[in-house]
Amino acid sequence: MEAYEFQMKRAFLIRLDYGKDIIVQLEDFLSENGIKSAFVAGIGAVKTAEIGYYDQLRKEYIKKRFDERAEILSLNGNISLLDGRIFPHIHVVLGYDNRVYGGHLFSAEVFACELFVVELAGETPERTRDEQTGLSLWG
Repeated sequence: MEAYEFQMKRAFLIRLDYGKDIIVQLEDFLSENGIKSAFVAGIGAVKTAEIGYYDQLRKEYIKKRFDERAEILSLNGNISLLDGRIFPHIHVVLGYDNRVYGGHLFSAEVFACELFVVELAGETPERTRDEQTGLSLWG
């Protein structure tokens, strides 16, 4: 078990720009503000999205693209480092007319989106490849 102790350093409320990608805007914000470790939560809606799940047997992500508008029912994740770069690890649940999809968020075009970013003070977790799972995990 790996454990990191943190204190809250700064907190931000961010309104993302219409028509731009959630992940790209988040990466830009983190970089501009020197944030390497954080918790992220959000609400809003998207025009398109690409989400996926990790196939544990094949050890790879299976992606699905949605070219229709959806409500963000839940968005949360964390920020750490991967190969020395800022890495947003974000999961999302998207609500459509009569169905719900969720998983790892790869990209999404914003209709309206508000994020809550809590920067953490302390040691920045660095992700490394875990041989057992095939995932890049802390530690």
